Amino acid sequence: MFNPRPFAAAALTLVTVLAGAALTALPAQATEPPQPAQQPAAAELPLRDPSSRAASTQAPTDQFIVGLKSRGNIASEAAVTSQAARSAAGRVGTAAQYVRATATGAQVVKTGKSLQGADADTFLAALRSSPDVAYAEPDTIVRATAANPNDPGFDLQWGLWDERAGIRALGAWDNNRGEGAVVAVVDSGITYHPDLAPNVLAGYDMLSNPEWARDGDGRDANPQDQGDWAGDGQCEAGSPASRSSWHGTHVAGIVAAVGNNNDGITGAAPAAKILPIRAIGSCGGYISDVADSIVWAAGGSVASVPANPNRANVVNLSLGGVSACSVTEQNAINFAHNAGTAVVVAAGNTGRPAAEISPANCQNVITVAAAGADGSRAPYSNYGAAVDVTAPGGDMDADYRYGILSTSNYGSTVPEDEAYEFLQGTSMAAPHVSAIAAMLMSEVGSTYTPDMVKARIKATARPLPVACPQGCGAGLADAAKALALTAADLPAHTVIPAAVTFSDKDGTAADTLTVPESQGVEYVRYDGTVLPAGPHAGSGTVSVFARSLPGYTLMAGATAQWTYKYTSTTAPVAGSLITVTPFRALDTRTSSIVARDSTVSFQVAGRGGIPAKVSAVVFNLTVAEARSFGFVTAYASGTTRPDASNVNFDKGQIVANSVTVPVGADGKVTLFNRSAGATHLIADISGYYRDGIPTAAGAFKSIDPKRFLDTRSTTAVAPDTARAFQVAGANGLPPTVSAVVLNLTVAEAKSNGFITAYPSGVNRPDASNINFAAGQIIPNSVTVPVGPDGKVMLYNRSNGATHLIADVAGYYLSGTPTAGGTFQPLAAPTRFLDTRSGYPLLPDTATSFQAAREHGVPEGAPAIVLNLTVAQAASNGFATAYPMAAARPDISSVNFDKGQIVANSVTTPIGEFGRVALFNRSAGSTHLIADVSGYFLPG
Repeated sequence: MFNPRPFAAAALTLVTVLAGAALTALPAQATEPPQPAQQPAAAELPLRDPSSRAASTQAPTDQFIVGLKSRGNIASEAAVTSQAARSAAGRVGTAAQYVRATATGAQVVKTGKSLQGADADTFLAALRSSPDVAYAEPDTIVRATAANPNDPGFDLQWGLWDERAGIRALGAWDNNRGEGAVVAVVDSGITYHPDLAPNVLAGYDMLSNPEWARDGDGRDANPQDQGDWAGDGQCEAGSPASRSSWHGTHVAGIVAAVGNNNDGITGAAPAAKILPIRAIGSCGGYISDVADSIVWAAGGSVASVPANPNRANVVNLSLGGVSACSVTEQNAINFAHNAGTAVVVAAGNTGRPAAEISPANCQNVITVAAAGADGSRAPYSNYGAAVDVTAPGGDMDADYRYGILSTSNYGSTVPEDEAYEFLQGTSMAAPHVSAIAAMLMSEVGSTYTPDMVKARIKATARPLPVACPQGCGAGLADAAKALALTAADLPAHTVIPAAVTFSDKDGTAADTLTVPESQGVEYVRYDGTVLPAGPHAGSGTVSVFARSLPGYTLMAGATAQWTYKYTSTTAPVAGSLITVTPFRALDTRTSSIVARDSTVSFQVAGRGGIPAKVSAVVFNLTVAEARSFGFVTAYASGTTRPDASNVNFDKGQIVANSVTVPVGADGKVTLFNRSAGATHLIADISGYYRDGIPTAAGAFKSIDPKRFLDTRSTTAVAPDTARAFQVAGANGLPPTVSAVVLNLTVAEAKSNGFITAYPSGVNRPDASNINFAAGQIIPNSVTVPVGPDGKVMLYNRSNGATHLIADVAGYYLSGTPTAGGTFQPLAAPTRFLDTRSGYPLLPDTATSFQAAREHGVPEGAPAIVLNLTVAQAASNGFATAYPMAAARPDISSVNFDKGQIVANSVTTPIGEFGRVALFNRSAGSTHLIADVSGYFLPG
């Protein structure tokens, strides 16, 4: 759960206490800043019920691996596996088929849909219950992405993402997140925290003073932070009372809090592991304990302490004292350095030269100063020639949110519930750099030495935005630059394999894969065949991996495996959809308003990447500043205006609807304002259909809009009942069609509710196409599959009767589509996103959902058709759908008022990683629901 603790210690100042001949490193609390009058923004983040963690967190996958028990006694492993998979698939309402055997003798099966959570658990349990199955596990889909993580506190972690003052971690995550790296945090120990625990290894308590340790003994295998609170004068004469800092927990969270788990925060290296070593207690810690901690972390032997099975790649020391570097410290640091472990230390918080602070003044360390949220040196931070680099440490004088947010605990003395806390200090800056070091070592591998890590971090640092004449080292640490490694940046004989490339000519003999010339590397197909450099024939699914030649080492984080599935689809044909970057084709607010009972035309062909001749266009039509109620009709320029409506509106309303309409011979579309007052019209184009006579399965055939259903001429649709109407074979349509595009209008509704459109002959899906209020007239565009009897069903989910009108604008040809850009409807509209099961989308923020590789949408599909619904909006505004990782276009997909439930059909390209982004442009939070009705084939 996310329990913010905003008013804890503002900083950890490092002071020195002499106890005999030993030097203690003592974290002491500084003065806390005044409490803001308003509740902190962090406290408004939603709490999560820990019980929800019991559900499977396995990423969705549609392939599973099965190992059989007695392989020699089974006549056909494929048959046995297929039977077990089909039986298991029936438990979750899908199909399964045998794919292949792995090189190790296991079997791979594919399910008819991606499974995750309870469905994946059920499927796996059913497989494992088969008497022939020894084990079953997900065949996890691995993909790299640097999208913002879904952790609710990420927006407050400016030290990670801010371009001016942060380490720019998102750019680093394109390459590495610290996978396989171990960071030892030598500190006050660690408390249990659900946002940290999955990344915590078994550490050690190196505190030799039982009184300071507060656990009743000296060194032991439990690095639990028992609390470092102290009473007045407890540690030295005149020392003030202080509460527990939970310093080690905070530092650990900065390095490697679990990322993308919809909870709390994310670490700078969220895939790294933390090795907690407790060396600081209630009154500090002896340098001898700290030194032993460093040696043990780096894989060395410590008397009476078991060997460390997880040698650290990095040791973080957010501690110190005013002293020269001791021999004990330096020897320990040298051991770690020679063992290949980088040591990162805090410069200190006393506003003096770091050369006066140990271990910042030791050799073979990376000494880190602190910057505030403006990128300047924090006023408390030490400085000077001993500083190697600067990183975000925070400055909470103006606002506590300018501190560094990380994991903590609510306890003032002993541990209580887990919490989050803003702190400032070089103690917070050092773990940012430790995370970069961990990602570098993970990326390059064992050949990357601590000296190379230090040199790389310094070489890629960028200047502070505010001058630092006192000396801030090489500048601000920049994770994105540091991880942007090329072959020239690597140790000798460490190589990055050049990528295998694939040319897919749509199922022709020209489909090839090309193996590059790459020094120190050879390329091998999965059957063991070494592939020489040059082109090779490609078909089906091809996997190639790279391996190093003798005398060379592959960079650990380099891509060394390439898998490609050649498509069997052909090039786009007449009636194929071609998506474009959405653009605004018409906005009468910049010219003149459309008068009542008048038309306006706008150019489609020949602009925005659209060719001179197209059959139809897909655009979002928005009405704004209407001076009367009415409706708008869209139709091909130069043709007779049809008796149909595309969007209905009330006076003053802003309302949008998706329109698919033929394009006139002059390349234009005409819009007619049927109302008693003028109105403004906006048209945002997202795609077009290729010109020509459509003949291929899944191709789109536009027609002049025709009314196929109007219950006002018969009887209203009763509450909780469905009405079927004939599509195929009616009004000139062929006897079989796969799907239709229609404008559905609700009129004279007696109650609030929604309508669901779906093909006849299937179960009604859990989706909505149009939401309405009592008395409202509201349209929405609908793309819906057609049942085997040629009919479409419309279900009225409300407490009152309502009239329904359906105007068909086109249809998709029946058959199995194979050409690029042709349409494949899903069996029924399917819900891909519903934020009501989690958190609403905050103002002026974006979310995204997985489209490709979900519910049958294939990899490479260029676009989907979805119904986007806004619910529980806290303010007026609009939502924009656009492809992930593309620049957000200046368009709207659905407009909404505060408290309104409103839907709109959207045809949107699919972006990077197979995802679609949704942006909430409003002053309040809102929920979004996405119901997908089909997709367009790649090609």
